[in-house]
Amino acid sequence: MEHVWFVGFIATFFGVVIGGGLSYFINGFKRSMGTIYAVCAGLILGLMSFGIAPEAIEMGNWIVLSIGFIVGVLLFRFVHAMLEIHLHKRPDLKSGFLLTIIISFHNLPIGVILGTSEESALSTSLLQTLILHNIPEGMVLFTLLFIAGFRLLPLLFLSFIVAAPVAVGAIIGEMIGTQNTHLWSFLMSLTVGTIYMVTMKEILPESVKHSSNAYSVFVAVISFFLIGAYLLFV
Repeated sequence: MEHVWFVGFIATFFGVVIGGGLSYFINGFKRSMGTIYAVCAGLILGLMSFGIAPEAIEMGNWIVLSIGFIVGVLLFRFVHAMLEIHLHKRPDLKSGFLLTIIISFHNLPIGVILGTSEESALSTSLLQTLILHNIPEGMVLFTLLFIAGFRLLPLLFLSFIVAAPVAVGAIIGEMIGTQNTHLWSFLMSLTVGTIYMVTMKEILPESVKHSSNAYSVFVAVISFFLIGAYLLFV
């Protein structure tokens, strides 16, 4: 497959944009901020549990996943502290920016895998996975940034930023391959830790603030299993 980096970029970009379009449609009919935040929390936790974490374990093992997770938690605390200085009055914007950074970082090893498999049938499967995988990610990211007041054009630019690491990773994969699968497993595990912290420290508390503990957990659990079914059976 020629120019796999470009194809991977386009697949990721359109996956995020499709998810963002669904988010825009749903956002137009929103009734409760608490519900939206709870749905986002459930979707994110489901993506980690049924999507990213299994990929990391497959490339490495449970030890690598654990180490990467711990480093991810520490990285979250550092980035969170930096953003807190400038965005302490805008928790919605802070959560959106954190997720943009983390999803972009997560897409780098995915691009590497794509680049090393461009001559195999796995490449086509990965492209399909990229589109489907990024639809819910786009929904979560766009929803948070819609709440923060972002308009469509800036969000399209952010979609470009999120997709760019796939292209960069594919180029790296074509050049150096994936000899060190534990490294890429570690990087993916790191994103699990950071995304988990964003969800539990930023998004879920916002849901509770606008509704209640029981309601937020209930909606998040339903969303968790729905995205799990989506990732396992679609």
